Amino acid sequence: MAPRFLGLLDVGSLRLDGQPLRRAERPWLIDVSVLRPVPGLADGDIADFESAPDMARWTLGDTPGEPELRLRWIAVEDHGRRLLICDRVILVRVSWDDLNAAGHVAGRPVTIDGRAYTCRLLTGGSAFRTAEDGYAGGAPENEWDRLVVGEEPIDGLPPAAPRDPRPLRLDDAEDAHNRIWHWFGAVSWTQEPYRHRATARCCRGFHAAGFFYLNTRSHRHEDIGWRPVLDELA
Repeated sequence: MAPRFLGLLDVGSLRLDGQPLRRAERPWLIDVSVLRPVPGLADGDIADFESAPDMARWTLGDTPGEPELRLRWIAVEDHGRRLLICDRVILVRVSWDDLNAAGHVAGRPVTIDGRAYTCRLLTGGSAFRTAEDGYAGGAPENEWDRLVVGEEPIDGLPPAAPRDPRPLRLDDAEDAHNRIWHWFGAVSWTQEPYRHRATARCCRGFHAAGFFYLNTRSHRHEDIGWRPVLDELA
């Protein structure tokens, strides 16, 4: 059965020491002086883990009254499961190891507004689909390519436009697909180890919706971070 789009939901919040944080309005790398992907791009405003480098202090909590503090999710039904996929990276300068130690890679229980979920990362592939060509996507079949890129068409969600290698441009931020999924200038950690390097983990996005990338599991960078997925429990 093909995945089914269930709508956009503004629920829950990212909290630091129990206080809800504003949803990023510029959801891309937070320090363009380190990496300049696009001339004229302002620093992003995603929350910075290194301001409080302890995952116990960062939690997902109930829905606040103020709309700008709520997280936004793409709700889909996939293989009989209801998934809420966060529409953007919510925390950067956090390593895969940081997320894994907190249980957010393979999944940990969370409760939002009294509803129970398992919070985890999307699968994103364990190898380049085409040798060393990040623009070709990941392999084997994975949730990022199926659900985010749209290789398995979902009514109500635009598929990503095919992208040849070229420099990122400011107008890519206004792409219809990016306005939903916010892959521009931000890389999302995924679950899998890279098949050919024990210390590497696979991540997706930044240059294109389907871009496949590697980073060392322990590294923290201004452009790589946490995009949570919620598996709704019955």
